[in-house]
Amino acid sequence: MDQKRIDVRRSLNVGFTLLEVLVAVSLSALVMLVLSMGMNVILQDWTRTGNHLDESLDTVLTVLQIERAITGAFAHSYVDEKEKKEYVFFEGEEDKLSWVSTVSPGRKSRLTAWQLLLSEKEKGVELRTVPAFADNPMERLEEEKAESLLAFEGYKASFEYLYIDDKFDSENEWEDEWEGKKRQSLPNAVRLSLKPIKNNSKQPMEIIAMILAHTHQTLQPVKP
Repeated sequence: MDQKRIDVRRSLNVGFTLLEVLVAVSLSALVMLVLSMGMNVILQDWTRTGNHLDESLDTVLTVLQIERAITGAFAHSYVDEKEKKEYVFFEGEEDKLSWVSTVSPGRKSRLTAWQLLLSEKEKGVELRTVPAFADNPMERLEEEKAESLLAFEGYKASFEYLYIDDKFDSENEWEDEWEGKKRQSLPNAVRLSLKPIKNNSKQPMEIIAMILAHTHQTLQPVKP
């Protein structure tokens, strides 16, 4: 009988006290909190990394598209109705470039007029495109109906144009402007420099695109 009482007392002593249970629950909650905070940090890092990769990929694709469009520049000619003369369309300025290319944004089989310039609110470099017809596409590029998008947000652009004199053994020259109406030809290459508008994490970029069809055999320079 005494042995049974001892066994009963021992069975009653086996288990956890209320304090031990509360301590265990508190420790478990603390561990879960630490784990959840760690997972939250990891998820935020993944999100930031993913957004950065997406932004970088979009920038690379835009750079490649514009480089292809400049490389495929075409000596598009139009007739000035007032002067009754034929001119080549290529308006290259220090901070703005307008040209016609065989490359189309939608990969359509047509000539397309492109334009790169600083957006009105200086948010970045704006890209405009319109179909190139037999007329001077500049008026349609500057209309509100022209398709436009912010190609390089937070950047400003500057352009230079390469001239190579095949007749003389001279050094290559990069010029600040190139007016197709006067020269009746395209430059040999275009250098596009992209610099951040403000001091931020964006890095400067540069595009040098050789123009394959930089001469037009059927047109001659306009005599003064």
